[in-house]
Amino acid sequence: MVISKDHFSVPPMTLNYDVIVVGAGPGGSTASRLCAKAGLRTLIIEKERFPRYKPCGGCLSMKTARLLGFDFSPVIENTIYGAKFTYCSKDPFIIKSADPIAFLVMRDRFDQLLVDKALESGATLLDGEKVTRVEEKDGGVEVELGKARKLRCRYLIAADGADSIVARSLPLPLERNHGNGIAVESEIPFDSSIHFPKRELHFVNLDFGRVPNGYGWVFPKKEWLSVGIGGMFRETKKMNPREYLKSFLKGLDYIPDGKTAKIKGHPLPSFYDERQKIAQGRVLLVGDAANLMDPLQGEGIYYAIRSGMLAGEAMEEWKREGIAPSDFYQRAVHDDICGNLKWALMLSRFVFRFTKLAYRTLKRYPELGEFYLQTLGGRETYQGFVRNVKTRIRDFLKGQLSEKIKEAMARM
Repeated sequence: MVISKDHFSVPPMTLNYDVIVVGAGPGGSTASRLCAKAGLRTLIIEKERFPRYKPCGGCLSMKTARLLGFDFSPVIENTIYGAKFTYCSKDPFIIKSADPIAFLVMRDRFDQLLVDKALESGATLLDGEKVTRVEEKDGGVEVELGKARKLRCRYLIAADGADSIVARSLPLPLERNHGNGIAVESEIPFDSSIHFPKRELHFVNLDFGRVPNGYGWVFPKKEWLSVGIGGMFRETKKMNPREYLKSFLKGLDYIPDGKTAKIKGHPLPSFYDERQKIAQGRVLLVGDAANLMDPLQGEGIYYAIRSGMLAGEAMEEWKREGIAPSDFYQRAVHDDICGNLKWALMLSRFVFRFTKLAYRTLKRYPELGEFYLQTLGGRETYQGFVRNVKTRIRDFLKGQLSEKIKEAMARM
């Protein structure tokens, strides 16, 4: 159900919900769907009007696809069977798979589908409304909207992104700008002027060496090429991510000069510590609001959906057993997500420090690339991938490791 402005003609303090979810992206919609299915009175508050454009590459790994549990084929733009790697747009190699490794979607259609699933389960949507403040009080959470309108709920799930207003309202030791990650991208019309290699239509292109602590990407969709760059820039004010994107575009010989579209950017709230606190009292943070993003790949959709599921399960446990949701959720995320991301963080620090060495090693050992695809698909862990990377680097350098490399590898 979608509620209208007339909803506020009732005295605001009477509008009680069991759960209010702030943000209708993948994490928020997933949490809302599970809460509503559990019989909890659930309201989603979203600042944008749906459907809305979302700057994002829209790449769903296979582990993400397996999480959903319903048919999302109507919104699939392309099925991906491999990855083309380049270094500064040169020295290419391709890793192929007989089975799909990912699906590409446009986020406006994908996110709308997830919202629809939440509404079908009994959640209510209030879109076009921005939350300005949240506060725990009187055994619940007070949520303030524009014009001082207020709603109350027993528990709140914050899925309002990297610049989360909810997270900023809490006294959590969450490093909101850790790493200063930024991504910028452009959706370029995929028309006859673009001479994209047909043999690569079902591959994603990942380019390293050009972007500090990050990479560039090209995702071919039905009507668009999603082209972007992202990096964990340490000194954002001295960097110009748009210039990195322009440089990357110049290296793509199948895109005519000047063939660009509107460039949009967004922060990358990378995971930074397995002990990071993501719940307090009656408030749970999910997805980007909780800094749950892969620091190596920049993947956020999987972790948004998975943490949204864990938040929903925490609310189910509260209803069934009376277990405090924040404690249950904090433990579940630590056990299910943080352990793997800890290894991704260690690997990312090595890869972005010794990018050329990492690239040459991946190219030299095809079995390492296959393990990477297994990790991307969730069938292997980052811990196992790190172990394989270290072994192959020692082989590649014939054991002749510099002190800097030895020291860096000891930290992995």
